[in-house]
Amino acid sequence: MDLLDELHLAELGTIVGLQQWPEWVLPVMKLVSALGTDTFYLLCLPVLYWCVNPAFALRLGLTVMVAGATNALAKLAWHQPRPYWIDARVRPLSPEGAFGLPSGHAQSGTAGLGRLASLSGGSWAWWAAGGLVGLVCLSRVYLGVHFISDVVAGVVLGLVVLALVITLERPVTAWWRRQALWAQLAASAALSFGLIGAAALVNAPYAGWSPPAAWSPAGAIDPENLDRVVILAGLLAGTLAGTSIMHRIGWFEAGGPLGMRVARWLLGTFVAASVFYVMREQLPQTGAVLYAGYALLALWVQLGAPVLFIRLGLMAPARRARAVQ
Repeated sequence: MDLLDELHLAELGTIVGLQQWPEWVLPVMKLVSALGTDTFYLLCLPVLYWCVNPAFALRLGLTVMVAGATNALAKLAWHQPRPYWIDARVRPLSPEGAFGLPSGHAQSGTAGLGRLASLSGGSWAWWAAGGLVGLVCLSRVYLGVHFISDVVAGVVLGLVVLALVITLERPVTAWWRRQALWAQLAASAALSFGLIGAAALVNAPYAGWSPPAAWSPAGAIDPENLDRVVILAGLLAGTLAGTSIMHRIGWFEAGGPLGMRVARWLLGTFVAASVFYVMREQLPQTGAVLYAGYALLALWVQLGAPVLFIRLGLMAPARRARAVQ
């Protein structure tokens, strides 16, 4: 038994105790937990990008994608269980199939809410972000899907991602803008495929691995599945490529009357939902389909939708050439 095993065993009692709270706590915790998902932020981004502030949306989106990608790699590197996988006393109130360490909700929540706080400015924003992150961490432990050590590690990694993004954003953006479009598109593809390659490399030492017998309470699980990494890679490729092309053809004004903004959101969301439905329900769920489908979704959000909105008179082109940075 290694140090992590001993730590997990020591934390089980606290988790079982938390789950004795009244049943009305459960829906509240599930709602709070949603604030830590990268899916939550990625669903909010089209609204911000099309209707509020594209620069703000891009900064937040890329931060969350970096957090999600590094979290997926860290989970594969550690190969650690979730509480209910090793102890039948812990109720799986929100079952998960991926490895547990570090907590993705804690990491994405810390990076995402921290980025919102840094962009909003003011100490109140940081206090609010810290409070929400604390609630997200509590919810993940209560739901039986994370050890306390998992969420602590997630917060630490989220802070690291946040610090790196804030520090490197301007120099990296300036470097990216100096490159030719073909180089930007090539780099977009290379970074996305590099993420998939990194996941395969991190997982390589565990060749032939299967869940230990002690994890029997987990039931049928496939924690080495790389679908989430492939999805993130597709989103990254589409976001970087779409943003690069949008920069070349000129940006847009995200303002306008409320009715026009609502119309943009409804039309853009309808097309995105249609693409998602075809990808998920009509096509085989292979890695290639997932990668291409999510890359197409990101391209639609970043490039296709704004161009269509401008053509339909639902959005105005930028009044002057500028860079989103």
